[in-house]
Amino acid sequence: MIWPGFPKRLLSALKGLCCLADSGGAMQSQEIAKRIGVSKAETAKVLQLLAWGGFVTSRRGYKGGFQLAKSADQITTGEVMDFFFSKHPQDTDGDCPVMRVLRESTAPGQADFARLTLTDVAAGHTQPGRKSPSGMGGVK
Repeated sequence: MIWPGFPKRLLSALKGLCCLADSGGAMQSQEIAKRIGVSKAETAKVLQLLAWGGFVTSRRGYKGGFQLAKSADQITTGEVMDFFFSKHPQDTDGDCPVMRVLRESTAPGQADFARLTLTDVAAGHTQPGRKSPSGMGGVK
């Protein structure tokens, strides 16, 4: 389960960034869309947002495509989330006791997630420098 207020577009952005981190180079948006299981149109929108945020660069032409603007170990999930939430603030549920308790109980995990780099996430790590229990990496 993803915590409340985690937009699908943000999830697609993180998947796309991890896909680029795994590739180690430039990729066409269509290829990224196929790998992350998101429509071509939505992937194009996400990549445009990521370019505006300074996370990716793009180049037209035969050998063009999208690539990370910095190395994968220099981009954290928190930076990406901060960028997306600055453009699309989260809805609040006022003082609903259920949502308040849910936010409070998930806050430590959210903070841990925000510190992960793209390298960590792409490799399937649960905390910086530590492998996940399943040992499985990947984007999807």
